[in-house]
Amino acid sequence: MPGRAQKLNVLITGATTSIGRHLAAHLVEDKSVGVVLGVATSGRPYYFNDLPADRFIYRSCDILKSREVKNLFFSRTFKNAQINAVVHLAFKTRVYHSEDVHALNVFGTKALIEHCLQVPTIKKFIFKSSDVVYKLRPRNPVFLDENADLNFDPDADQWVKDRVAADMICRSFMDNKKMRVVILRMSNIIGRNVDGQLNAYFDSRPIVKTLGFNPMINLLHMRDVIQAIKMAIFKRQAHGIYNIAGVDTAPISTIAELTGRTVLSLPEPVLPVVNKVQRMLRLTNYYYSVDKERQKFTCLLDASKARKELGYVPQGRIEF
Repeated sequence: MPGRAQKLNVLITGATTSIGRHLAAHLVEDKSVGVVLGVATSGRPYYFNDLPADRFIYRSCDILKSREVKNLFFSRTFKNAQINAVVHLAFKTRVYHSEDVHALNVFGTKALIEHCLQVPTIKKFIFKSSDVVYKLRPRNPVFLDENADLNFDPDADQWVKDRVAADMICRSFMDNKKMRVVILRMSNIIGRNVDGQLNAYFDSRPIVKTLGFNPMINLLHMRDVIQAIKMAIFKRQAHGIYNIAGVDTAPISTIAELTGRTVLSLPEPVLPVVNKVQRMLRLTNYYYSVDKERQKFTCLLDASKARKELGYVPQGRIEF
């Protein structure tokens, strides 16, 4: 394709996730992008048929399987694409507890970044992380910056441990001279078809909160998720860790009431049992074990670094 070398070509792992779908659609419309290569474990979904075939390519690949990743990176499709930037979204956002999920979240991330370092054209690796990596305490500052303590609590849920481990793996590669590594620690992403803890929580019947606590939470619109990732791709100097927060911040009770669902405040000791019963009765997909501290203590992100270095300014407002 004429002029492809002058444009950025992007690989998206986890392309079938909600973020992956939105990102692919935005990137193919950007004139500064040449080719978008989307990969995921499933076959090509129908919704990618609307994207231009000369701008978007889809390949099935399980990044847990070394042979499949090698086959992808050595394929003619990959070599012709001349990938410049990788956006790693192949991370289980819903809470699962299994060895396969742990391997995908942690070892899959490590294997992918190591493969990317072997490709001369790849100059940027972007990992979508989360604010769940931060350690929450009652005496934390109101806003946590990128230097805040991470959650290395041995009693933390395995899903949280995986996210911290993957974040740290990406962080360990930041000093390499071949490729800029960017970690985007995002606040609570809310929206239609978003598969995440907070969406599951506010979809619960009823919504159950911890008695005596009402922490502030920040909500991040998909529009700002895409904005932040695109800035990380296109800003040549983007490098390091950035907190990404949204416009809307309110007490958890206020947001719960806006959903129109029944809200119950219960003593902390009974919440694990109540949550287990709700999941057994299919009244929720939310896991209290992941968010037991976040039910009590505020986790708001200081996004001033992203504003200063990336030009990130959130714009999306959440509607219920």
